[in-house]
Amino acid sequence: MIIQTQAKELAPDVMDVATKLEILCPACNRDVDASELSVQKCNDCGADLSDPKQNINVAVTSLPVFAVVF
Repeated sequence: MIIQTQAKELAPDVMDVATKLEILCPACNRDVDASELSVQKCNDCGADLSDPKQNINVAVTSLPVFAVVF
């Protein structure tokens, strides 16, 4: 299962960053779906999904750099 959010501006200079969450079987590293998570059992290998493996990606956004010139 892959859950993605898009970056959005909440206020001037305040961003909600883009994220991507992948939920995988801890035994076979296969992407699992919502039905497998509800029964907490991998359809491919039969492993317990009560504590699935998760990969989280966060997109880093940059803020403008302000320079003070004397």
